[in-house]
Amino acid sequence: MPHQKFQSDAIKPRYSKGRISVFGINSIYPRIPWVAAGWSAIFPGFGHMFIGKFLHGLVLIIWELVVNGMANINLGIALSFHGRFEEATAQLNQEWVLLYVAVYVYSIWDSYRCSVEINKSHVLSEIEDAPVAPSDVSFFDVIILEKKKPWVGMVWSSLSPGLGQFYGGSTIVGTFILAWWIYVSYKAEAVRVVLYSFLGDFSSAVAIVDWQWFLFLPSMYAFAIYQAYTSVNENNTLFDIEQMRHLRVRDENLAHQNKVENNAVQIIATFEHSPFLEMVIHDMEKLGVPPENIVALPLENLESQTHVLDSIHRVDGRSILDGAMISGSIFMVLGTIYGFVWHWGPIIWGLIGLVGGFILGLIIELLFNKSKLKIFSSRKTEVILQITCHETLQSQLIKALKTRRASGYVIMPQRLPTHT
Repeated sequence: MPHQKFQSDAIKPRYSKGRISVFGINSIYPRIPWVAAGWSAIFPGFGHMFIGKFLHGLVLIIWELVVNGMANINLGIALSFHGRFEEATAQLNQEWVLLYVAVYVYSIWDSYRCSVEINKSHVLSEIEDAPVAPSDVSFFDVIILEKKKPWVGMVWSSLSPGLGQFYGGSTIVGTFILAWWIYVSYKAEAVRVVLYSFLGDFSSAVAIVDWQWFLFLPSMYAFAIYQAYTSVNENNTLFDIEQMRHLRVRDENLAHQNKVENNAVQIIATFEHSPFLEMVIHDMEKLGVPPENIVALPLENLESQTHVLDSIHRVDGRSILDGAMISGSIFMVLGTIYGFVWHWGPIIWGLIGLVGGFILGLIIELLFNKSKLKIFSSRKTEVILQITCHETLQSQLIKALKTRRASGYVIMPQRLPTHT
C-alpha cells in the first residue's frame, strides 16, 4: 500500500542537523567546549574528532604522530617524569619542538572555538527544522540510522579501537582509528609487550618496549572507547530528532480527522522512538485504518536528571562520563610512564591508571552533580499513538501493537451522553 509522500529530505537546508552517507553518520550535536579542548590537549586532533570535524582531526593526528615522533617529545616527557631532566633535554630535537608548539596550541584553541560555533549552528538547525534522510543506499554500503546501545560500542572499542566506530556506523573513522592503532602498536612493540606482561615476564616487556611510540597508545585507547560511546549517543539522538519531525509533518498533513462512525473504538498506545513505531503505523493502514485516524505525537521531555550512563532508552548527551574519561586517559598515560621502571611494567600500570583515573574523575563528576543524579537511564514513553477504528479491527490492532513492541496500550471506554 503506497504511502503519501511528505516534504522531501532532498531540500538543501541552510543549517543541517546531520548527514548520512557511505562514509558514516555525522550530526550538528551540541558539544561541551572544554571537553573538546581537553581532548585536544591530551592528543591534538582528538578534540576535533569529538566535535565531528573528522577531516581536520585526521590531519592533526597525522601531524602529531610525525612531528612528535621526530621531536622525541613523548620520550622527553617520560624521562622528565622520572627526574632525568638532562637526559630528556638531550633526547629532544629542538628544531622539531619549535614546529610542534604553535600547532599544539592551535589545536586546543580551534577545537574549543569550533565547539562553540557548532552549538550555535545546532540551535539554528532546530529553528529551521530541516529533514534528515534516515538511510543511504549505495553500491558500496547500506547505512541506516538506527537505535543502538552505547555501552556495546564501548566494549568493542575496548577490545580493539575502531570496532566501536564500525558498530556506530562511522566507516571512515573506524578504518582510520583501526589503522593508526595497528601502526602505532607495531612501532611500539605493543603486542609482545602485552604478551610478556600477562605472562608475568615484566623485565622482558620493559626491555623491548619503545617508549616514544608506546606513549601514544594510552590516550588513543581511552579516546577510541569514549568516541565510540559518544558517537552512538549522538546517532540515537539524531534518530529521535528525525522521527519526531516525521511524526509532526505527518500529523500536519493528516490534520483533518474523519468523522467517528458508530461502533468505533479508540486505542491509545505508547512507544519509544524506534523503527517499530513507523512499522506499526504501516501495519494499521494495511488493515484498513484510514491514515487520518492514526495520530502519532512525540512527547516533550521534562526529565532533568543527569545520568552516569546513557542507554538506548534514554539518550540526552548529558551523562557524566566526559570528565571521567579525560581523567582516565591522563592517569593511563602517567601509569604507563612510571610503568617503564616499576615492577609490573607499562601495560598493567597503564590499565590501573585508566581504571583509577576513571573512578577519580567519576567521583568528582558525582560530587558536582549529586543533586540531580541517576545512575542508569531507564525506559520511558516517548510517543503517544491514538488509533480510531471499527470495533471489528480491535483484536488485530492489539496484536500488531504487541508484535511491534508497544510499551503499553489502553482501549478508551465509551462515554454515553448525559441527559439533563
